[in-house]
Amino acid sequence: MNTKQVTKASIGRKALDFVSGHAIIFLMILLAIIVSIIQPRFLTGQNLMNILNQIAVIGVLACGMTFVLIIGCIDLSVGAQMSVIGIIAVTLANGMGDVAAILLPMIAGLVLGVVNGGIMASINGRLGESFIITYGMQSVLAAAALLISGGLFMMVTNTTVFSQIGKGLNPVWVFFALVIICQFVLTKTHFGRNVMFMGANPAAARLSGINVRVYTMVVFMLCGFITAIAGTLLPSRVMAANPNAGINYELDAIAACVVGGISMKGGSGSFVNTLVGVLVIGVLGNILNLLKVSTYEQMIVKGIVIALAVALDIINKNRLLRRG
Repeated sequence: MNTKQVTKASIGRKALDFVSGHAIIFLMILLAIIVSIIQPRFLTGQNLMNILNQIAVIGVLACGMTFVLIIGCIDLSVGAQMSVIGIIAVTLANGMGDVAAILLPMIAGLVLGVVNGGIMASINGRLGESFIITYGMQSVLAAAALLISGGLFMMVTNTTVFSQIGKGLNPVWVFFALVIICQFVLTKTHFGRNVMFMGANPAAARLSGINVRVYTMVVFMLCGFITAIAGTLLPSRVMAANPNAGINYELDAIAACVVGGISMKGGSGSFVNTLVGVLVIGVLGNILNLLKVSTYEQMIVKGIVIALAVALDIINKNRLLRRG
């Protein structure tokens, strides 16, 4: 094989790697093109703004989930955390004012992160342990949200600064800012590099002097804090807190991360991946709404997309391992 043939083969492999590594994105682009032909409203400015508004809260939540997934864990309690935080935020907005309604929920999020992170750090847990522990926490917090609110909606009765932070494109800007900040932390700081290292190989991280337990605690605290941001934005946007508001948000956040290419095994991924995944989930949901697909059918489609994304990721990685 001459040099020209080798070069062509190398370019072909790189092209195949790129396409296979981003197959779900190419499928979504193809679907978007088809839908834009069938439904011209899809590419209008108003609809694109709707997509951004729809993805903002899930995107914020996915940023917190990304940190947890990178260390090889998962947090199923974030949806229930959002419900509790929303109730706390609205209660404080009505009774104590803006500062309390914004700051105290963030502290509550950190506390919840300490609880999850503390348990995980004490047992040196990974994906399996975090699944069970945070599932249990999800049940506790979901019940707490119902008990605190009496199972009722809580309306924002004061026109305050709190009631404005979730309006318009404010949540979108919060999401984009979080992506930039978190990506910087992950790639440009000592903390971020250690998080990536311990996610890929916790045993080697311990031997190299990284305090894996402390890092686990801090990562879950970050997730709790970011979840509190999402939990505050949501009631501000709709001017009410619902004790069931966070149901299934954790699944959408996980789906966005996985579709974007975040590994469930830990040690790989970025917040750019998360941004892409959130956009894919948002565009898919918008397309299904425009096509008047029912809620239950949408759940089936999303489930298939998630399974397809995971399958394609595994196939691509196995193919690269065989080549290597």
